[in-house]
Amino acid sequence: MSESTQSNNPPAHQSEDRFPEASQVSHRKLRQTIVDLFDAAEVRLLCSDLGVIYDDLGGPDTGISARVDTLILHVNRRQRLRVLLTMLREARPALTWDQIQIDENDPDALPTVVAPRIAQPDDNTPDTLLASQGFTALISLLRRPETREAIVRFQNDFQAASSRIDLMNDLKLAHDLFQELENRYFLIENDRKRLPGDDLAWDSLALNEPELGAKIDDLLSLVRQAVFAEEAKLWAEQLRKVQEMMRTAVEQSNPDQLNSATRRLYRIINRQPSRLNAQLITTAKALRLPNLETAVTTITASFNQSDLAESELVTQIKQGSAALSGIDARLRRLTTEHDAWQAIDDELRRVETSLDSGLEELDEAWLDLEPMTRSLLDAQTETWAADLQTVLAALTQAIDDAVIVTARRLFRRFRSQSGRRFRQVDLELLSLCHDLQKVGESLDLLLRTVK
Repeated sequence: MSESTQSNNPPAHQSEDRFPEASQVSHRKLRQTIVDLFDAAEVRLLCSDLGVIYDDLGGPDTGISARVDTLILHVNRRQRLRVLLTMLREARPALTWDQIQIDENDPDALPTVVAPRIAQPDDNTPDTLLASQGFTALISLLRRPETREAIVRFQNDFQAASSRIDLMNDLKLAHDLFQELENRYFLIENDRKRLPGDDLAWDSLALNEPELGAKIDDLLSLVRQAVFAEEAKLWAEQLRKVQEMMRTAVEQSNPDQLNSATRRLYRIINRQPSRLNAQLITTAKALRLPNLETAVTTITASFNQSDLAESELVTQIKQGSAALSGIDARLRRLTTEHDAWQAIDDELRRVETSLDSGLEELDEAWLDLEPMTRSLLDAQTETWAADLQTVLAALTQAIDDAVIVTARRLFRRFRSQSGRRFRQVDLELLSLCHDLQKVGESLDLLLRTVK
């Protein structure tokens, strides 16, 4: 932003207005406000401060309004809306919340990404809410001179955690879009198998192909803005080519090109989600939340003998520290279970391709699959685990007795039920990523006060 803009920034204590919740902000009003108050160069600087590449918000002919619209959706999806609002207020002190808040005559509420909720601790106080409140309190405490030096020492850890949270969320969103893409692929594949005997299959393909293309567009759009965009260039380009091949094949009723497109798409779907998952788990394990907990504990310890020891701010920060420990425990549990189900799912995919030709592959793979699954189920008491135990036992017996028809039927039931549990773990992990983003938002706000 320009020097004149920066010099008009109010002191920190003057910009402590209560942040409106994302659902209270009008998407339309916020977009128009930014367009009215900022020129293209200033929007580019906003993007830079937010870690967003301005040129990735659209093509060379994309106008500033469309770029700002994409920017708003990008930061909102990553739970960084309050950070954007803070930056806008710092750059334009005259901006009021009334200018961007939703009202009765303007139903254009900014959409929020709401992840499925998972069970919280028995005290009914979500760990992540406490952590977010604790770090927000830390922002206020930071302004005390005696605390500033101690907090600055931990800035790098905070920044690294926030970056990893962003990466985790992008990886999980991409994995979920791949799941949706796979569902569309199966519809296309079922239509393809009806050819050449059933010409009506082309009519069905004409309906399903645009939906498949839309899912590919969604995935490619995410990848362009994702933290891992550079790493995904190769498979993203392959996916774009498959999209073009599929469209041409259906438009020209070309079975050979359709076969080639579906094979390529299956190869991408069969490889990339598991690789995204592996990177997600690696990132989660490297998050080092205990480092953040230690940082906050160290900071608060210096005040235990001071007049701040019993203050509400210090109490909130201590609660935030404990909450981080709770988040870390949930994260470790989910990543461990996720690793195990991913290994099982990979093996099941491999076996299924050979199932129609006999039980040889299944019989061999079951030596590993059966104990792997049982180790996951032994500690579980929920209904899903009991149901899966029943199918597991029946399938083991069918394999031992070499009853091919029964084994095939039970294998598919086993894969369906284990897949449901894998998806549930995925949903819980996505929910945790969403929760971690809320903590990350507070960390971003904290870091802005350190600069």
